[in-house]
Amino acid sequence: MKKIMLIPVGGTICSAKKSEGTLSVSEKAGSLLKSYFENSDSVYASKCRIDIGENLFILSENMTVDKWNLIIESYRKNVLEKDYDGVIIAHGTDTLAYSAALFSMLLCGCTIPVFFVSANKSLASDCSNGNANFRCAAECICREISPNVYVPYQNPSDGRMYLHLASRITQCQNYSEDFFSRGAIDMTEVTEKNYAEVFAGLNKLYPADKRKPFFDISEKTVLKDCVLKIEPYVGINYDAYDYSKFSAVLHGSYHSGTACVQKTMSAPEYGKESVLHMIDICTSLTPAVDTYISPSKLTGDVYETTAIFANHKGTNGKKAKLIYGYTAEMAYAKLVIAYSLLEAAEDRKLFINSECNFEIIA
Repeated sequence: MKKIMLIPVGGTICSAKKSEGTLSVSEKAGSLLKSYFENSDSVYASKCRIDIGENLFILSENMTVDKWNLIIESYRKNVLEKDYDGVIIAHGTDTLAYSAALFSMLLCGCTIPVFFVSANKSLASDCSNGNANFRCAAECICREISPNVYVPYQNPSDGRMYLHLASRITQCQNYSEDFFSRGAIDMTEVTEKNYAEVFAGLNKLYPADKRKPFFDISEKTVLKDCVLKIEPYVGINYDAYDYSKFSAVLHGSYHSGTACVQKTMSAPEYGKESVLHMIDICTSLTPAVDTYISPSKLTGDVYETTAIFANHKGTNGKKAKLIYGYTAEMAYAKLVIAYSLLEAAEDRKLFINSECNFEIIA
């Protein structure tokens, strides 16, 4: 008999209709998920015990760093030093990729599998994938999948069930309910006859001995709202931000790794629309605010603008740091963890630049 802990965080998978056209988190969500699986035709329906933790009632669009801390505390309370064979965290889709990235780092050394499950529609809807996603997670635990943090999700567009490594998944695009990740495993045709072969392939892709845990979640872990995330757009005004409230700034880039610098080799002037201006502001503060630009790199053929902001020295002589190879969600999660839990600059640098749980996708 496998033992599974279900933590109902919130989101659509934990919601029911409160009034016509309005969804709200339901206190019955955990029992509904459990009941569906126990009454399903899964061969494991009667071969596992599902315990339910407290409902956190968090719509995922309302996720904050403080609420991440609530999930950490719930995990510590309900899972650590218990003999569970796996954990299922029911979470909304809107911020799923951010939470998955964060916990793939914090739980990198986990000894049991942890699944983030979500739904495109409430469980009451005939076209919801929530119960299918939960069933995939429960069956993977019963089949003894290797410990790690995963996201099983059935894409509505093609009806295929995919198993994503949490460290690689990205947010749904606008006007889409599909999730994607580099290296996702198609679980649609997995049966009792072939799951061992599929899991063996998964272990070859992501061998457990290659994971490099930096943190022990059993210790007191308190994340801070210490990272400002900015995405570039036409007409951005860097004077509009109060950088002094943060320890670090994560600045995104356009698809070719660029951002507005205004400055060129022949025209060295730049103003408030230039990322160079942001670097100048952040480095002039006391204490200085570290700046990161992602995804950008200086190797290979790069645009002149990328080289300009990468080599630009701010007010205190420091440069912006480039991050390349992570999803945008992972880059943010790693910075939040680094500036919340690591005091020494060298420790932060090591963690940010190290591959901990197969999060490098490029």
